[in-house]
Amino acid sequence: MSTPSLPHPPFYTIPNISNLRDAALHPLTTPSGPLRPGLLFRSADVTSLTQPDWLALRSLGIAHVFDLRSQPEVAKTWPTEQTPAWASAMSAAGLQRTWVPVFHDADYSPAGIAARYVKYMDESDAGFVEAYRDILHAGPGAYARIFRFLAAEARGGEAALVHCSAGKDRTGVFFGILFDFLGVPRGDIADEYHRTEMGLAGVREEIVERLLAGPAFRNYVAARAKGERLSREELARLVADDGSGEAFEISPEMMEVGRRAALRMVSARKESMLRTLEMVDSEFGGSEKYMREKCGLSEEELEGLRRNLVVRD
Repeated sequence: MSTPSLPHPPFYTIPNISNLRDAALHPLTTPSGPLRPGLLFRSADVTSLTQPDWLALRSLGIAHVFDLRSQPEVAKTWPTEQTPAWASAMSAAGLQRTWVPVFHDADYSPAGIAARYVKYMDESDAGFVEAYRDILHAGPGAYARIFRFLAAEARGGEAALVHCSAGKDRTGVFFGILFDFLGVPRGDIADEYHRTEMGLAGVREEIVERLLAGPAFRNYVAARAKGERLSREELARLVADDGSGEAFEISPEMMEVGRRAALRMVSARKESMLRTLEMVDSEFGGSEKYMREKCGLSEEELEGLRRNLVVRD
């Protein structure tokens, strides 16, 4: 499948990595001035990058890579104590990786994954908002380490790349909170978040097919095909059961139901981010209060973020 042409800026086309962009080059601005370009990069998984790819990233000024993935995800490409080739190539190219998992290992149990799947498959934005609420509750420790790096060390030549698996949900929530704190208009934050759909366009079908091939989606489709009126919790239990859909014959029509659910999982709708930021206001008291009280940032650190990331008029 050919990779669609992506607008540059903000996207950068480097082999073996998807959804790579300088988020400040949307462009985004604040009441005090525009965001400083060349410091805030985001992307999908980096574990297919080769030595030339890492050198290309380094040429963009990226010196630090923050990995939000959980241990079960990391273990797929780092299953032993031996350093994998991608990590060795990253280090040789002069980039430093900091592992900051949002979720604990237990959150990536079959039941935990199923519960998130069902939220992302919800036909309304409410499911995404609930999933992003979970991220906000799980993520303060991980996010605080990145915020503190940006507040203390970020300069024009020392950019940070933040990524998870798709660069969409955990990464999207991180940037949503940061941009909202800095005063970027929420419509612009939602637009920047929505660009992930463009950034994943070249791999969307691959992701959907991989999801559909897994037992979780077969169970989901089987439950929907039976016409059962299940709560989200009941549906999550079925999705977590590897065998619940095995004996059920799924029609092409019902497989299309699963396909649409998979497409919703890889979507990045503007409304999902707008409603998430409204939820941050109502449940956390706003982005700045979240960063102060949940992430534990000091006034000096908050001012460091403003100083380093905003080009003041």
